[in-house]
Amino acid sequence: MLRDALNDLFGARLLDEHPGEWGIADHCPDPSAIGYATTITPRSISAALDLGADVIVTHHDAWSFMYEQRERVYELLRESCLTHVWAHLPLDQADFGTSATLLTEAGCAEVWKPTEGEVRIGRLEGSTDFEGIRSVFDSLLREQPRSLHDSGRAIRRIGCVTGAGVYTGYLKDAMAHDIDLYLTGETSLYLCEYAVHHGISVLVYSHNHTELPGVRAFAERLGQALQLEVKGHLGDSHF
Repeated sequence: MLRDALNDLFGARLLDEHPGEWGIADHCPDPSAIGYATTITPRSISAALDLGADVIVTHHDAWSFMYEQRERVYELLRESCLTHVWAHLPLDQADFGTSATLLTEAGCAEVWKPTEGEVRIGRLEGSTDFEGIRSVFDSLLREQPRSLHDSGRAIRRIGCVTGAGVYTGYLKDAMAHDIDLYLTGETSLYLCEYAVHHGISVLVYSHNHTELPGVRAFAERLGQALQLEVKGHLGDSHF
């Protein structure tokens, strides 16, 4: 049932081609409610139990490079009879996914994916200044930017790679579409320097919270498909 629902949301071919980019740990035989978070942790599992959710939907698995934390997460899922459903690349690629949903909720009239890469481009109805668009994202993400650069240009088009959009290659891809602002969830010296060099404004928020609107959209669609109540957000750190 869960795999069928994921097939409908993302396409069976995409899932089959990327088996390490999604997963199901099914420990609840009769699920009734969903809780969601960008990243699964022992804290989000505890929150699910407190909220009465028996299915946890996330963007990130408990990755192997988290070592004993991964082991503890999978142990807690088994002990608590909770089901975990996650989708990484498929959710990034989806039209309701991480970058697409964030740009849509920020008021972009048009959102498109220019290539097979990670970048999404959003076009606002009109134009705004840097502080105006920053205020929109501050409110939407419920956090302040971790890093920023105001180039002084009017903002009409936004390039977005939620989460780990730290690479200058992503910014270069986005600049081919006349962006005025680049938004992501991680940064580095080189990303900022490259943006400054080209006169592109930058907003960097946290990895978890830039991806959260897409995770919520995923949970809502899965809940509708399986006729499960969506209880709400299980909490994410502002990293």
